[in-house]
Amino acid sequence: MINSSWREYGFASAAVGACTAVCFAMYPRFELTNLVMIYLLGTLIVATRGYRGPAAASAALSVLCFDFFFVPPRFTFSVSDAQYIWTFAVMFAVAMLISHLTIRLREEAEAARQGEQRSAWLMEKAKKAEIEAEGERMRSSLLSSVSHDFRTPLTVIVGSVSALLEKDELAKSPKVRELLENIQTEGERLSHLVQNLLEATRLESGAVHLRKEAYPFEEVLGSTLERLEKSLKDRQVKVDVPENLPLVPMDPTLIEQVLMNLFENAIRYTPAKTSLEISAAAEDHSIVIAVADHGPGLKANELEKVFDKFYHDPSSPGAGLGLAICRAIVNAHGGRIWAENNKTGGAIFRFTLPL
Repeated sequence: MINSSWREYGFASAAVGACTAVCFAMYPRFELTNLVMIYLLGTLIVATRGYRGPAAASAALSVLCFDFFFVPPRFTFSVSDAQYIWTFAVMFAVAMLISHLTIRLREEAEAARQGEQRSAWLMEKAKKAEIEAEGERMRSSLLSSVSHDFRTPLTVIVGSVSALLEKDELAKSPKVRELLENIQTEGERLSHLVQNLLEATRLESGAVHLRKEAYPFEEVLGSTLERLEKSLKDRQVKVDVPENLPLVPMDPTLIEQVLMNLFENAIRYTPAKTSLEISAAAEDHSIVIAVADHGPGLKANELEKVFDKFYHDPSSPGAGLGLAICRAIVNAHGGRIWAENNKTGGAIFRFTLPL
């Protein structure tokens, strides 16, 4: 920056020197007023570079050189005629005005150019956002349509298998029972995936309206654990929920969905038969719920990414929607959800619900 400044002052001095040389070539065949024009032209050229300091220096040097070299008595700073004092003042004022207007024009032109570039960038960004939004709308619409089409046949399949499993004849055919149980398990898993797809599209479209009511959290937790009884049969679930926990304003159906997704996520990514833990406590006008596991935990760069839609470990089953749905539901309740690694190993997912 300093070198650049010195270069500009050097350029201003060189410009004044060049103007003086031209004036020497013109003197005495031209009037002194014509020489003043040469110096003003030099100041204008310096000002077009856009630096106020060098332009002011050029104006001052021009007045001094004009006085020293061409105003009688020449080669002194003495002035024989007082009218030249007025000439010097006007010359300096005009030179400063020219430099100011030139620099102002340059700055406005630069600002206009930057404004055009920013406008073009904003238009491009808006166009890109519009394309992405349209693509997201199309994908959500497709997912919603496909999910609705899958839902009915899956319900029929799961219901039919459940009815078959109740038949007494299956006691004589353990192989058939095993196959039917596999169909039931995978059908229920696929049905849950379809439900997540529907839930995701409804949350994104704003079609979900919370039906909040003051509700005991332990009842929602009990209902969740009952629905997950088959998935949790080989695992110990440690529950730490105080009896005096206040009633929580929430949509119990949606919060049950959050707990279901957190438990299923823990089951999917942790070794079989490892225990799970859930706790709840009142803190700062909200309750904090935590679901902990004893699996491999999360990488540092995954603590936020796991809540992104369709983000999941390619080596594991799932579509990467469960945690995204959890975040959307918790946010709709005015709370927040986050993940962290347990000091003793495994991951902990915590979320808050305002009281």
